[in-house]
Amino acid sequence: MRVAAFLLWLSVSLCAAPKRVLFVTHSAGFVHGSIPAARQALESITSLEVVSTEDLSLISAESLRNFDGVFFFTSGELPLSDRQKADLLAFVRDGKGFGGAHSATDTLYTWPEYGEMIGAYFDGHPWAQEVSIDVEDPDHPATRRLGPSFRISDEIYQFRSFSRDRVRVLMTLDTRSVDMSVQGVQRTPGDFALAWCRNYGRGRVFYTALGHGDETWRDPRFRRMLEGALLWLAGEAEADARPRASTPRIGPGGWVNAAGRDSSEANAVAPGSLVSIFGEGLTSGSTMQAAAWPLPVKLAGTSVEVNGALIPLLYVSPGQINAQLPFTLEPGQASLVVRSATNAGAAELLRTEPAAPGIFAVVPSGDRVIIYATGLGAVQPALPAGAAAPGEPLSTTLIEPAVMIGGARATVLFSGLAPGFAGLYQVNATLPGPGDVVLEAAGRRSNAVPVAR
Repeated sequence: MRVAAFLLWLSVSLCAAPKRVLFVTHSAGFVHGSIPAARQALESITSLEVVSTEDLSLISAESLRNFDGVFFFTSGELPLSDRQKADLLAFVRDGKGFGGAHSATDTLYTWPEYGEMIGAYFDGHPWAQEVSIDVEDPDHPATRRLGPSFRISDEIYQFRSFSRDRVRVLMTLDTRSVDMSVQGVQRTPGDFALAWCRNYGRGRVFYTALGHGDETWRDPRFRRMLEGALLWLAGEAEADARPRASTPRIGPGGWVNAAGRDSSEANAVAPGSLVSIFGEGLTSGSTMQAAAWPLPVKLAGTSVEVNGALIPLLYVSPGQINAQLPFTLEPGQASLVVRSATNAGAAELLRTEPAAPGIFAVVPSGDRVIIYATGLGAVQPALPAGAAAPGEPLSTTLIEPAVMIGGARATVLFSGLAPGFAGLYQVNATLPGPGDVVLEAAGRRSNAVPVAR
């Protein structure tokens, strides 16, 4: 009986029809030349059945019963009757999906309920160029395969009637990649969401501002985003769509040398140091790790400023941030502020020294030892924070540390940045014998790490 039941389940599973999405491309305003490329992109998603149409009569209660989601690439005042509008809203509220790309927010301005459902209305496109986009929520099916950030050429929208209180933002424009002084920029806070999702009744809504030209619809990353979004809209993938907000709070003693956390000397940091910041609400909820060099200055919507300048980030989570301080820090004090996607935390004062060493690891190699550390200060040739150190020429420390092993002073053979990494120092020294390894520089001692010969 168990075999028969399994075969019955298998036959039903193999024969189950894919979820269906109605892709509406009716243009009552500007007609995008990329509509054929858009149809080809969505119809190529093999895990769903996508039906493309310009026939608005399919938006009716009777017709929509045959679909699991509706996706708009439309424009202008679509000639929908009041009955059709009510049927579309009921379709979504009762548990189905609605999505849109690009000019879907340049649609149905005279129907306020539509604008409320999709999340905003188009308010101009100040830029049409290559831009950098930050992924704010890497866990949603639409964005989880995009990485922390990417560059793309497109027409970039801004919006009115938009609020983070109603939607969960998935992607934002990196405003450093555009000229913010160009005519027509309206979003004075500098917050340009380019994709978001939300719950609507028992249904799901997704929107992306991208999609103006053929090249965008043909871009593999954009197609991956659309596939994940449509699977979510159709109920084939799960994700939290609730709006998020956080105000970062750094805990008492919540910033430390990333390598010397267990050291009494960990209450000071040096130029170029890797630091760890601990607290609550440091991101709006996501966790993300940098994926390439140079290191980004924003991850999951979170950034860190030191003396008003953004610093490179290695890792962010609601409770911890790992970052690199600028090499240009002067001894004394520095102000550190963590900004989530929605709010800035209170400023924290850092005590800065020319050097504040901390050891990550010690690797013996014959009669020598390799010490991986941070906090050894300025280097020559100089290097910007966040950049991977080159192998040629090597960047050496201006302050040569003393290496103590088992209480005996070792001979330093090299002290500089470890090639291929950011903020990681490498000290090569002789190994006189076993014992605890300690670095001393500018009057400060590192944590102790044992080594055996």
